[in-house]
Amino acid sequence: MYLLIYSGLLYLLGISIVLMLKPEIMFSADGKWKEFGIGRAKERYTWLPFWLFAIMWAIMAYMVVLVIASHTEYGSNSEMPVANEIIMPENVTTKSLSPTPIVQSKQKLTSQDMKKGYYILNTEETMKKGIPKYIYLGPEAPNLVFHSLEE
Repeated sequence: MYLLIYSGLLYLLGISIVLMLKPEIMFSADGKWKEFGIGRAKERYTWLPFWLFAIMWAIMAYMVVLVIASHTEYGSNSEMPVANEIIMPENVTTKSLSPTPIVQSKQKLTSQDMKKGYYILNTEETMKKGIPKYIYLGPEAPNLVFHSLEE
């Protein structure tokens, strides 16, 4: 976590220095940002616009902090020695080692278990639970009347 904080501070320091100095490669003479463009007019375009510098500087700031941390205490191994008494079997919990009971779910009806006939979608139950629910209409074709808008 400290690495991120330090690299963030280094990043902000670098960005603020660039914004104060306004180098010619990123900014025009009147202080406006130059756009990305290679082989175009150097007054308005550059190969290193501010946004590209910000991305590259973020990566470089993190790398610099990583290199510095590897030579200091922050980069050292964080493993702490553990006493053997703590690892002894009487001190180890077995709660997570007990088998968990398998919960049996409801038997799902397959198309072979359902009655032969006609079904219609129950839209109210489907909207409530989110699972399609069907109503059995019977073995014979129902005489459904569909309303049309042209009457």
